[in-house]
Amino acid sequence: MGDVARVHDALRSYDADGTFGEEDYLALRRMVQGVGRVDSALLDGFIGLFFERHVHDDVRRNELLGLSHAELEKAVRHRFKQVVAGGQDSHQAWHALSAHVRDALEALAGPGASGYPSSLTTRQGFSAIAVEAAVAAVWSDLRRKPSAKEATQELFARYVAGELPAETSQSSSREFPAVIGARLDAQRLARGIIQVLSDDEKDLMRAQLDGQPIDLWATGRGVSRATAYRMLSRIKSLCRVEFDERSNRTRLEVLDALRLQL
Repeated sequence: MGDVARVHDALRSYDADGTFGEEDYLALRRMVQGVGRVDSALLDGFIGLFFERHVHDDVRRNELLGLSHAELEKAVRHRFKQVVAGGQDSHQAWHALSAHVRDALEALAGPGASGYPSSLTTRQGFSAIAVEAAVAAVWSDLRRKPSAKEATQELFARYVAGELPAETSQSSSREFPAVIGARLDAQRLARGIIQVLSDDEKDLMRAQLDGQPIDLWATGRGVSRATAYRMLSRIKSLCRVEFDERSNRTRLEVLDALRLQL
């Protein structure tokens, strides 16, 4: 059975009883691979978003169910491309805002008392003056100087997210598939692990996942054998904490996600 036929049957099963399995997911993944030039580390996240908007939603799922195989393939790839484009708009807006936030934090001497501005943008894009005032308001709310990430998150949620195209599911009679939820959870766990590792620890984890002996890695990196083993011990301790009470399948999903993200 080809991928398109498999996905078509999977849509019928999901519509009938909420069933959507691992092989169904992999067929969908192959159908959209290469669309929108998505980085492999982000592909599962975009597929999850596509599923939420176009399969989990009853109305949009029924639209897909009424198509022939050829029409379904074209529609899935087109809709996935739209999801990716929307995600990239969000990504670009986040990075543009975060640059202004960092500049504001460097310029500000303390919190503000004038509250949040009505808007952060002009016709030319983000206003440095408005962003600075908004960051000062965040500082005042927190009663401490925020980090760049904290301030960007708050301002993005307050000003930007509502202006981006909203395509969330309106109605669904089915649960979100566990197979997709597990992959997204694994990616979140992997990101959490990577965020607390030093550059050397990330490089060591990458080498370990590739099967490189630790002594060889230490020699190539120019660190002592004892230091390398201390770093490896910390990585293992961190993974034990993150993997606690997780299934073997989830642990394997996390390792796959780490390989892609490192």
